[in-house]
Amino acid sequence: MTYASVIQLKEVIPVRDLELLTDFEREGEASDTRLERALTDATSEINSYIGKVVHLPLNEPPHLLTVICRDLAMHRLYLNLGHDMTSLDKVRKNWIETLKSIQSGESSIGDDGNGPDQLTSPGVAMTDGPPRHLTRDSLRGY
Repeated sequence: MTYASVIQLKEVIPVRDLELLTDFEREGEASDTRLERALTDATSEINSYIGKVVHLPLNEPPHLLTVICRDLAMHRLYLNLGHDMTSLDKVRKNWIETLKSIQSGESSIGDDGNGPDQLTSPGVAMTDGPPRHLTRDSLRGY
């Protein structure tokens, strides 16, 4: 099972590009098989990062994984076409950094809300404690 569907992938690729990206036999129609293969490859890549922090396969993957899978598959498809990859390379790089962050436990895998609680500001000053021995009042006159 892939994290994104062929329909979800088709929603973000312009219609004029679908044929160019997948119809290598020039049959005049986009190949869902090639789109599915790109999604399978992207899902495998995602799993290589998150496999140690979650139990695979995920029955209900968070939306974040759908977006990552779709974008990584799109990157693979356009790479084969020889398209200008500047913007897609940036998107891929950002998603890989996100996956590494999930892998290291620095961020949550998505909208499941089951990630560990993290301090939002480590090293916060403590406001409770025993009474002070040296205060401004006790040191007056020195």
